[in-house]
Amino acid sequence: MARPVLSEPGLQSEQAPNRRVPMRTGAWAIAGVVSLLWGFRLWGYGTLIPMTAAPSVALSGWGLFLIAMAWSPRALSGRRGRVLLMITVALTVLALALWSYSQVFTVPAYGTDEMAFDQYAAQLLLHGINPYLRSMAPAFSKFQVSPNGYTFQLNGRPVTSLSYPALSFLVYLPFLAAGWSTQLAVALNVAAWAVSLVLLVRYLPQAQRPLAIAVASLSVFISYAVGGVTDALYVPFLILAAVKWDRYGTARGWRMWAGPVAFGCAMDIKQTAWVILPFLLVGLVGEARQTGAAGWARWWPAVRYTAIAGLAFLVPNLPFVVANPIAWLEGIFTPLIAATVPAGQGWISLELFLRVGGSLTAVTVLSFVALAALGIIYAVTYPHLKGWTFFAPSLVLFWATRSFGSYLVMLVPAAWVAWVSMMPGPRRKHLARRAKVTVAVALGAVGTALTVAMTRSSPFTVRITGVHTTGQLATVDAVTVAVKNRTNIPLRPAFSADNGGTLTAFWDRLKGPPVLGAHHTASYTLAAPNFYAQPPLTGGFQIVAFTSRPKTLSHSVAYLPTTWHVAITPDAINHAIPVHTAVTLHAEILNRFDRPVHVGGVPIYLGQIIYAQRGLEYGQARINGGFPGQTPVSTPTNADGQSTFVIRVTSAPSDPIYFEANLVNDTYFYPYGYSQIVPLRFVR
Repeated sequence: MARPVLSEPGLQSEQAPNRRVPMRTGAWAIAGVVSLLWGFRLWGYGTLIPMTAAPSVALSGWGLFLIAMAWSPRALSGRRGRVLLMITVALTVLALALWSYSQVFTVPAYGTDEMAFDQYAAQLLLHGINPYLRSMAPAFSKFQVSPNGYTFQLNGRPVTSLSYPALSFLVYLPFLAAGWSTQLAVALNVAAWAVSLVLLVRYLPQAQRPLAIAVASLSVFISYAVGGVTDALYVPFLILAAVKWDRYGTARGWRMWAGPVAFGCAMDIKQTAWVILPFLLVGLVGEARQTGAAGWARWWPAVRYTAIAGLAFLVPNLPFVVANPIAWLEGIFTPLIAATVPAGQGWISLELFLRVGGSLTAVTVLSFVALAALGIIYAVTYPHLKGWTFFAPSLVLFWATRSFGSYLVMLVPAAWVAWVSMMPGPRRKHLARRAKVTVAVALGAVGTALTVAMTRSSPFTVRITGVHTTGQLATVDAVTVAVKNRTNIPLRPAFSADNGGTLTAFWDRLKGPPVLGAHHTASYTLAAPNFYAQPPLTGGFQIVAFTSRPKTLSHSVAYLPTTWHVAITPDAINHAIPVHTAVTLHAEILNRFDRPVHVGGVPIYLGQIIYAQRGLEYGQARINGGFPGQTPVSTPTNADGQSTFVIRVTSAPSDPIYFEANLVNDTYFYPYGYSQIVPLRFVR
């Protein structure tokens, strides 16, 4: 018989772990780790921005302190815990501000067109110009937006019209009027995210508040705030709208206005919040029904909420509606109706990378079917899915042709607050048979739409048949592709390159028919329109072909320009070398995982150049007995995949000579697989 486990008061054995450790202990430990990470983030900028050094040390020390306190009994409870929480929030906001400043200091260009458009629209309005009537194209150069940050249409043209409701740019006006314009969009994004953190701490249960610090510090959120994703602007409003949303029907006084006004402001910044509205209204009707309301009384809370939120949405937009309603409507509906290129981390990734489907129209239909199906399921099962109310758009947008990560995660703070502030619902009962049938039909509709989207194949077969590179710059600046139209109708292709999930500016068609006939095959020569569109030789890329009528995409298989690269041994010689002294460098072929490739007879090329202060100069070293200054010099590998180069100089240049080895593609003859650069300084 097993012996009973004995314990004394206050002691726990290994067989009887303490299961009464409060949740706040783990939450505070996580907050401490996050504070440490903030210290590590700032540490890397100490040389460039010395003012980050002291906060970096303070945050690291504070993180260690919090972890230690989290494991001390009752150390973080009561008033002491509240004070420590306030200090931690303040330090986190300070860290966010300093880190954001560091990002802007190193890369000041705006990361997306949406951020540039919003600030430019506000600047136009400040001069009395209706931004819905003007092209936003000047914002690209004004805010140094990379062409990879443009939103392109399927025909290759960038979107240049203002694409958001009025509050998205009206929030800039007071600051612009006060004379602040430099990096204003970034500052407002970061400030809005800091406010979101404070609101999370305010409205979450006490035990979960340290977790708010951890969530708000995740790289995905802070990178979006600094990088140009303006979703952070609506998050504070959405959090306020989510607080006790299900009690709106019984709200009185200012509470009757606070939620819908905040929600209207969120809708007035970006269209993502629009998708929440139908779920929210269905939820309000469901709440009224549960209280026994019947007839008009059941619908009144939803009608009142819609009226107040609609008024809050309309007031900032009213001057633009009156000035030109058509231009305003075209602007705010641009993200929904424009034929823009697909992108994102949702379902569309399978079509972009795995050639699953190819009809963008079918994917659009799938997203609308998913929206309708989820709405129906939410309604007929209410309140079973009540906790999904503010997160439902993310579930829908996952299936959209543009399902960016911001659409999938930026609703989490509001959904979290909505969940913890909801009233506990009645005891859940089994669904009625009619509801089960409805759910089954809705899911069947989604399955059907998904099947259609998966089986509508791409109209083109695209195959890369040749590449042209920039040599030592190590990028691809032109490609030749063979394209076959597999459909029964002529199509007009437009081409882009996908590099690491980012679609570049559309490539120029140097050769090939503008319209490809049904079942015809043609060769196209495409050139990158700018440096940003040139894929690096160190990674793979694919060519993507779009058509706008019908809306489709097709792409080639990934092209890997390099599978091998060269390493030089030794990789550094840390002393000056006397003239006439031979230096031996060994070059070895390695695969992608830096494992030696044992292949003989492959020529490795070693080049020399002097990077002088006033420009490039030719080196005068003799490599393997060649002529002085000869570059490059090739030597075939031995059976172990290695080549040996012996270097001598007869006179010492004033600057080091830089040596770099590479391979050459034996089909298209482009250089690739460049080694590290080894400088050698020669002295008399």
